[in-house]
Amino acid sequence: MSRMAGEMTETLLAVDGIDVSYRDVQVLRDVSLYVCKGEIVTVIGPNGAGKSTLLNTIVGFRHPHKGSIVFEDQPIDHLTPEKVVRHGLTTVPEGARVFAEMSVLDNLKMGSYLKEARGRRDETLQRVFQFFPRLAERMHQKGGTLSGGERQMLAISRALMSRPKLLLLDEPSLGLAPLLVIKVFEAIRGIAATGVTVLLVEQNVHYSLEITDRAYVLENGRIVLQGTGHEMSDNDHVRKSYLAL
Repeated sequence: MSRMAGEMTETLLAVDGIDVSYRDVQVLRDVSLYVCKGEIVTVIGPNGAGKSTLLNTIVGFRHPHKGSIVFEDQPIDHLTPEKVVRHGLTTVPEGARVFAEMSVLDNLKMGSYLKEARGRRDETLQRVFQFFPRLAERMHQKGGTLSGGERQMLAISRALMSRPKLLLLDEPSLGLAPLLVIKVFEAIRGIAATGVTVLLVEQNVHYSLEITDRAYVLENGRIVLQGTGHEMSDNDHVRKSYLAL
């Protein structure tokens, strides 16, 4: 349990002391973090620090050889990605990956393949169109014809179609024009306001710390700092290493 905004909040995800390696190279070392229900939690750090590996391990693309990952009091660290999704975790990988030959609408429908999500597909569609009205305007356009920003909106929206309890986002603002970056972060804040918990990996530290409840700094495969978004914004190391760029 964790205290947030004066209230006791339930821990949704707990990563405890995980080590992760690619062949003979250890990428994560004794990494621990937690995410409470309703929070936006951000992981920041330099390229190659292991941020994407952390997300990939949480959702089952890799498995730790030490430590544990628990979601809603259930261990998930040795589940396949398909089974992890059924527990209510959905990830949006870096790079705005969409089905290029399918329409925007069909891309979105692909996200609601779970039985529980299919039953509420129309309701969820209306919600994602509220977050990203541009997708409603381009509903019948092929995914491959969208701009980079629109593809990112579509990738996030497709993930939301599974009605996740925890949404994991890997560099959602990467390569976007400044105005679109603002729109994406506004949407993330709006998504969290609907009750979806968010774990965000992001190099745009200025915007991510503005919207986050808590943040972790991951460097060389280890968590070296943690605190509230405000505390991280005022931290000398964070300011010199990430906010002065």
